[in-house]
This record gives sequence, C-alpha cells and structure tokens, in this order.
Amino acid sequence: MGLGADSGPWSGGRAGDGGRSGPLPRPVRRAGSRQSDDEFEGPGLLSRPLVVGPVALGVAALVIIPLVVLGSGGSDDGGNQEQAAAGSSASAEASPSLTAPPRPISPPPPVTTSPSAEDDAKDKDKDKGKPKPKDTTGTQSGGGVTVTVTATAPGNTTTVTAKPPQDTAATAVKRLAASDPSGRHICYRAYVSGRGWQKPVCDGTMAGTTGQNRPIKALNIAVHGVDGSAGNAFRHSAKPVDGRGEWQPSWTAVTGNGKNYTIGSPKKDAPNMLGFALNVGSGEICNTIRLRQRDWGGRVCSRPRPDFVFGGTLENDVWLEAVKLTV
Repeated sequence: MGLGADSGPWSGGRAGDGGRSGPLPRPVRRAGSRQSDDEFEGPGLLSRPLVVGPVALGVAALVIIPLVVLGSGGSDDGGNQEQAAAGSSASAEASPSLTAPPRPISPPPPVTTSPSAEDDAKDKDKDKGKPKPKDTTGTQSGGGVTVTVTATAPGNTTTVTAKPPQDTAATAVKRLAASDPSGRHICYRAYVSGRGWQKPVCDGTMAGTTGQNRPIKALNIAVHGVDGSAGNAFRHSAKPVDGRGEWQPSWTAVTGNGKNYTIGSPKKDAPNMLGFALNVGSGEICNTIRLRQRDWGGRVCSRPRPDFVFGGTLENDVWLEAVKLTV
C-alpha cells in the first residue's frame, strides 16, 4: 500500500527502491497527526473500557459495602447484607459508568440508663451474696420463688375459769384480827362425810350437821391471840380394843397466829372422828360437841399447855356430828 503525502518521511530509506531492504524503521507518530492503519498502536490495558468498568466496580464495592454496613448500625443480618451487596453489584454491572454515592454514616445513638435500671443493677449486685429463700414447692413464677405456707386451723379451745382461793380457818381468823388486833379468836371448819369442807365459822358458831347422820372426818383450825395451838384426833378403829377408837399417831405442831392446822383426814376412806383434844399457849380453850343420836353436851374448858381440852367420845360405834369452839 502506498504512503500518502501526509504520512511523513522514512528515516534511512532510499527513494526509488520500489521496496524495502533491511529492517524498516518504526514509524514515528507526530503529535496531532492522524495515524494510518499501518501506524496504529493499541492503547494500554488500563485505557480499555471493558477493563476500566469492572475495576471501577470492584473499587466502588470495596468502598460502598463497608459504609453501608456501618450506616445500618449492624442491625441487618448477613443475608440482608449479601442481598444489598448483590444488588449494588448488579446495578454497577448494568450501569458501569454510574457509581452510587456513599451513604452518610450517622453516629450510633448514645446509650442512656434510667435511674430505675441503675437501682435494679445495684440491687442485683447487693443480692448476689444473700441466700435465696428455699423453694418449698419446686415451682417458680416469673423468675421468683413461690413459697406455699399451709396454715393449721386453730383447734378447739377450752376456757378455764380460775376458782377463787378457798376460804379456810386461817383466812377467816385474819379477817377478825384485822378488825380486833388485841382480841382472842378461834376459827374452824368441818369436813363432813358426803359434803366435803364447809365454810369456816368462828368463836362458838356451830360447824358440822345435826340430825343428818353425817360424821365429821376432819377439823381445820386457826387461832389468834392465844400464843399458838395444837391438837389431835380420836378416830374410829377397824380393830377396836374394848370397843374403843384410837388416837392419831401424834399431835400436830404448835401453830401460831393466823395459820392453819388440821386434825383427822379429809381422804375418801379416812375413818370418822369420835372426838378430839386441843390446847392453847395462853388463856383457855373451850368446846361444846354433839354426837350421833345424842343431844348437845355441856361446855368444857382447859388451862394453857400442858393442859388440853377433850371433846367427844371414846366409843368406837359413835361419831362426832357437830362442834362449837371458843378461846
């Protein structure tokens, strides 16, 4: 193919050869001149459009994808990120000349803690070292322990009314002494078969019964102003000697002012009293008695100890039924 007038001169050639001998010199491209087909030199790799597009797409993906992940705050899962990346790649491939502008990255919202949440956290830290209540049912509700308490129904109650203290010979003589401190007094009460203890009486008032066939089994006695008193009981004998009863083994101790002493016995099977003996430390002591199926006897008195006064009978088949005492 011939060279045009504007193709330029050949360096080192000879005119009129009609061909070329030896190596041809490389054509030199002039700036601003148009190259012919023989003079065309291909562009470099980076100047080709089919190479620039994918490279730009890859660079854009490397920049945009991290920005998208940071902008979303990590809320999307891996699948959504892959879909977003795939969508961006597809858009970039469809329009290689257009690149999506990077999304602005907003800072994550500050984490705020309410006072109640802080208090709850402190309470939990305090409660870590405390023992937990025992779960008696083995069930839990809402994270807490449910404790079941079984209450026992109250049982039947019995109301007990306290009885007033029993009035004795001592309480009776103290009442007399309170009103007459310098006086001489004797109070007494009888334990009657089938009736029990009677109320105390004082200074010659009758104790026991008459006409009811009820023997006296014991006498409770207290004195005031006579320097004390002592006594003994003569009682029915299961094995009488000569048809007579028997004395108790010994006398009581001498008992001072306002104190009780007892002769005979209030026990259920105790023998009946047939008579008694009493003494005082000063003044005198007197008695009047009534026996079974007999009338009242005469008044009998004695001097201070060692003397004593006897009232009643020695007969084993007759018992004491009523008595009156004075000092």
